[in-house]
Amino acid sequence: MADCPAPSHHQAQPARRMALRFVAASGVAAAVSLATGCALTPWAASAPTVYLMSVERLPGEPLERRFDLQLRIQNPNPKPIAFNGMALTLELNNRTVGTGVTNASGLVPAHGDTLLKVPVNVSAPFETLQMLGLTDKLPRGDLPYTLKGRLTGGTLERVLGTEATFESTGSVRWPR
Repeated sequence: MADCPAPSHHQAQPARRMALRFVAASGVAAAVSLATGCALTPWAASAPTVYLMSVERLPGEPLERRFDLQLRIQNPNPKPIAFNGMALTLELNNRTVGTGVTNASGLVPAHGDTLLKVPVNVSAPFETLQMLGLTDKLPRGDLPYTLKGRLTGGTLERVLGTEATFESTGSVRWPR
């Protein structure tokens, strides 16, 4: 059996160069991924504040109650928030009474605000209480509300969990 000659110094160089190139390329790819990931993490931004500015009745079917909520969205962040829709849940007096969605798109400027109207369907139990006159037991004047929802982005934002979510409270005069 013939002995194989040991690899010479010149034959080991190309393999070493390829290994070094691979390590360098992997390091650059990891650094770019890390930098991009940090920029997209949800903890990098504060949640927007959403205020309910007004409530207007919308025409609807006989057994349907719809309202237009005018919202002011404030962005406390140094970067704008782009959105292409919103989904929300409305609570009045600590009870969920309706949900709403819109496909409106826009941009909330950095350290700025914007107005957005969202149509909301109000649940039958709340409307039934109103028809029976039982809402008279609710506090007179303004009702406490809670809005919970999210400004929707594209698929990438949804997958990365970077859509802007919010929960805001306040009080509003509900149309009777």
